[in-house]
Amino acid sequence: MMNLDDIRTLSLPNYIAVLVSERLGIDATQEQIDIIESLVLMATYPRKVKDRIIKKCVGNDELGYFFLYLKNKDLRGK
Repeated sequence: MMNLDDIRTLSLPNYIAVLVSERLGIDATQEQIDIIESLVLMATYPRKVKDRIIKKCVGNDELGYFFLYLKNKDLRGK
């Protein structure tokens, strides 16, 4: 379990990603935390999400990438 004092200086999305992994009981690697952080960014700041963040979330899954890209595009339009 990560010491919360160690992560107080992190960004809010990163902080949330660490807390989510802990709540799920996952001893997450930095790569997994980065993916969770990307998902948090997509959910909270859809207008700021770039293609590289979407690609990070889905890896090499082209269908997943296109689905999230189009969904994100819909959220940006609202």
